[in-house]
Amino acid sequence: LQQCVPPDWQQQPANFLPNLTAAAAAAGNASARQLLQFGRDVHGLWRLLCRQVPPAVLQNPERHSLLPLPNRTVVPGDRFRETYYWDSYWVIRGLLTSNMTATAAGLVGNLMAMLAAVGHVPNGARVYYLNRSQPPLLSAMVRDIYEAAPQRDPLLLQRALPLLLREHAYWTTAPKAVRVAAANGSVYNMSRYYAAWTQPRPESYREDVATAANATGSSDPANPAAAALYRELASGAESGWDYSSRWFKDGKTLGTIRTTQIVPADLNAFLYQMERNIAWAANRTGDAATREAFNRAAAQRRAAMQALLWNNATGMWHDGILSPANATSSNSSSKTTAAAGQVYTLTQNPAVFASNFVPLWAGLTEGDKAQGARVVQALQASGLVGPAGIATTLNPTGQQWDYPNGWPPLQHMLVEGAARHGGPAGGAFATNTARTWVNMNARVFNATGHMHEKYNTSSASGLVGRGGEYAPQVGFGWSNGVALDFLAKYF
Repeated sequence: LQQCVPPDWQQQPANFLPNLTAAAAAAGNASARQLLQFGRDVHGLWRLLCRQVPPAVLQNPERHSLLPLPNRTVVPGDRFRETYYWDSYWVIRGLLTSNMTATAAGLVGNLMAMLAAVGHVPNGARVYYLNRSQPPLLSAMVRDIYEAAPQRDPLLLQRALPLLLREHAYWTTAPKAVRVAAANGSVYNMSRYYAAWTQPRPESYREDVATAANATGSSDPANPAAAALYRELASGAESGWDYSSRWFKDGKTLGTIRTTQIVPADLNAFLYQMERNIAWAANRTGDAATREAFNRAAAQRRAAMQALLWNNATGMWHDGILSPANATSSNSSSKTTAAAGQVYTLTQNPAVFASNFVPLWAGLTEGDKAQGARVVQALQASGLVGPAGIATTLNPTGQQWDYPNGWPPLQHMLVEGAARHGGPAGGAFATNTARTWVNMNARVFNATGHMHEKYNTSSASGLVGRGGEYAPQVGFGWSNGVALDFLAKYF
């Protein structure tokens, strides 16, 4: 990819962080002036992260691993040198704060182009990512872009709607779709991560070969046990949480990963949100039949999540661990593609993960203020809230999506969810958490000169997050986006 400067980037954008700018102008408010400078510095990073596909890729795409994209893009940074799917949501939120609507719309256009070309939005813009997707947030990006500037592209929703229908079908068709029976005999349609891949990931080949050899005694994809493990690893990467004890059968060892045996609370919340957004877009474009169909789909998914994943005792949703309905053990189901019509049962994973609270952000408690307040209460009591932010899990395994790491997208979703649906206590929690996160980001930025991919939530002084299969990364797209969005709303 070639470096570029976004045409709509300005060193001093109009109406940038107006509340903080006003506070910084007040006499004696040094902290506001420092945070405003931090915001300007983060805004400046968009210039460093802008990329465009070189002409050679567009002319001869078969010679390159890059996918040909029509527009400039903003990459996460460091080793992540191309577009990534779910990262783009928080990049877009930051670009909108920076008044860079055209660049943000270009990112959405790139994702839509990939969806049109291959039938889903791939994990990233490389040919070796085509075997899987990532958390499905395109509908939320489309809605944010449209609502930020509805007159800029009046036909956006007409172009996006048929593509979003294709993406929805991708996530609601086997093997990603599963049928799950509740205790009362009702059967619900749910979704899971399930990559179309049974080999080592090309981008992490060495690591996957070592994991398979250690776990199964073989690294040969022709070995059924190794092939099954490779699928689980690729499916874990599809989740965005690569990797976490959330996916491990023993809660600590990567070799016990069982991603495809889990019905994730957050994935199904994202799909609920997608169904609501499709209904919204259909309503705006005058498609009454699609609006009604997706309002029903959303209601059905909400009922399924309430029946299968909600736990009234804990005040949160939990991931579900699948087993075939006619089996006596939960140790199967990942080795082969689910048979059409197969019915599963599930047991809730009692562990506490930040993802348990993502349905609050997706709107699952709309119309039920008491449930929303209960979820915020449970989050505050969960043990996840640390001195510098919200930890991903309570389990210190050394994996990067485990304690003590906190990730920008999780901070943003849980803060927004609490603010929108958690009542007065949720609003106070959101403000405090957002300010804690931004102040920590600023301290680390001033100490290191970088925005980081993840942070350690255990120390208020600010530490870089570590662990996992690669070194800590800087740049960093979604970190910048979350910081700018929080600066605009909570300072």
